[in-house]
Amino acid sequence: MVAKSFMFMIYICFGIYGLSTSLIGSIWPEMSKEIGIDASFIGIILTLTSVASGVSGFVTYKIRQKLGSNYTSILGLALYAVSMILYMRARSVVELIIAPIILGFANGIIDVNSNSYVVKAYDAKWVSFMHAVWGISAALAPVFMTFALLHTPTYRNAYSFTFIIIIIAIVILFIMKQSWLKKRELLDKEVLDLHSVTEEEKASDVKPIEVLKEKRVLPTLLCFAFSNGSGSAIMAWIATIVVAQKAVSVVAAATAAATYSLALTFGRICMGVVAEKMGTSKILKFLSLLGAIATAALFIPYKDPMIMYVNVAIIGFAAGPLTPLLNSDLKEKFDVKILSVLISLGGVFGLLGIAAISSLMTIASNAISINYVQIIPAIGFALLFITYSSVKNHNS
Repeated sequence: MVAKSFMFMIYICFGIYGLSTSLIGSIWPEMSKEIGIDASFIGIILTLTSVASGVSGFVTYKIRQKLGSNYTSILGLALYAVSMILYMRARSVVELIIAPIILGFANGIIDVNSNSYVVKAYDAKWVSFMHAVWGISAALAPVFMTFALLHTPTYRNAYSFTFIIIIIAIVILFIMKQSWLKKRELLDKEVLDLHSVTEEEKASDVKPIEVLKEKRVLPTLLCFAFSNGSGSAIMAWIATIVVAQKAVSVVAAATAAATYSLALTFGRICMGVVAEKMGTSKILKFLSLLGAIATAALFIPYKDPMIMYVNVAIIGFAAGPLTPLLNSDLKEKFDVKILSVLISLGGVFGLLGIAAISSLMTIASNAISINYVQIIPAIGFALLFITYSSVKNHNS
């Protein structure tokens, strides 16, 4: 019972992860104008968040060993609360540098802690559902922003709403922990399990540098960089792109961001089932090509908002399942002994990909024009197709 109730809260934490991370992208065109900075600064924000996520992800393993999953979740949520306050009050570039760094630290803690717990305690479908929860909550971010724009004095109230949700989650986690400790004699094993790492993690003596030297590892990890980088960059930039290129309103741009997140979630649910029947390899190749084509289609000079929403939905549908499917595909390509290390390295390369692709989009926006930034993730999806196709299966 303890494990099941805690899994529910882990899902809530992962939902807050999606919501908090997606708020900035959905309102950035309005926020950048209000503060008086270039719209391309969103690339710097995303890069800072990604780097901080990578740093905190590396140390979360040790934090979990000392604090347990419950208090590690509380720590991550507390950092989210601080970042929401900073975003809510941000009026300068300095504040817009500090806020995403703290948000990134929270992301790394919640991401690693949540995945570690659910993978340890449950089978693969629950891990997939958890990532779908991320997508649903990410879709709520533009909804929050639209509500704040239409029904409150400022869009910044969306950060206030999220802050309240985070505080409620912290209180519930703290109360649950105290309740479990009172029943410790009956729940010893379950409580101790919440403070531990898996036996595989304890026993593993495989060094990341040794894994990186193995054939096929580097191109496989580059697939994570192209997948995470392209998909996350589009999510952060899509509202800015459609405002600049399609001349739509801020509300329509927020709706486009929500459409992307919903399509991403729908794609994860559908393609996970389809991949079981058709094979992960075929689906990955199809989706990476579809992502490249649909992203390039943003260059078409249409003005109809409905066409825009369909275009954005196709990109989200293609991008969403890529990283979960890449994780599932690792067992087909590599020895089981190095899987845990590969999954960790895949996360690191994914964050590096986000930082690199978003930075390149910022450079393209400043050096050429914001009307051409989507070429970067389009190339990223194309490179994913080429790189993935070059990596042979372990059994080949």
